[in-house]
Amino acid sequence: MPPFHIRFRRFVSLNTTIRLREAQIYVSLSDLLEGAPESVIRAIAHILLAKLYRKPIDAAHNARYKRFASSTAVAKQTELIRSARGSKRYFGPQGHYYNLDEVFDSLNLRFFGGLMGRPDLTWSEHHAKRSLGHYDAAHNTIVVSRVFDRPSSPRYAIEYLLYHEMLHLKHPVKMNGLRRCVHSREFKAEERQFPQLKEALAFIKRL
Repeated sequence: MPPFHIRFRRFVSLNTTIRLREAQIYVSLSDLLEGAPESVIRAIAHILLAKLYRKPIDAAHNARYKRFASSTAVAKQTELIRSARGSKRYFGPQGHYYNLDEVFDSLNLRFFGGLMGRPDLTWSEHHAKRSLGHYDAAHNTIVVSRVFDRPSSPRYAIEYLLYHEMLHLKHPVKMNGLRRCVHSREFKAEERQFPQLKEALAFIKRL
């Protein structure tokens, strides 16, 4: 067995890494795992070694770690750590053609009675086409891809994208057993209420 070097680090989330270098194994664990039950530590050790040596991961170990990571206490602590340690690049809501604050306020009145608190809104740094938008709960920020900030983008497409992320504020992620439920039944039902949903999805698909 090669020698192990194991350290707890101040990661932003519940990260773990394992590397084999010069016949020695280096393991880095999030300090959120300090004090975790021994059974959870054993499960993590099994998972990391299985990944390193490309072996099957035992279902019981995998389930044990997922139960721990998805527990309410650990999930809340992870969000707090991400908020405190992480950083969010902020480029502001004012684009060349669209202002996200103005679009948000309009949607807020139309669909939420003006009662939704406005999170930080920002255009992305780059013209990303894979991640068109996302809501970061740890930093209470909605990011919209700058690829939409151009005259050829119909307003309804930006409105739909922002409306989708606003629904994430209203319907936070829930756990369904060991699975994260990102788009609940209620979420999808409200999303279908967007008047130009079909046109917006068609434009996004073309994009």
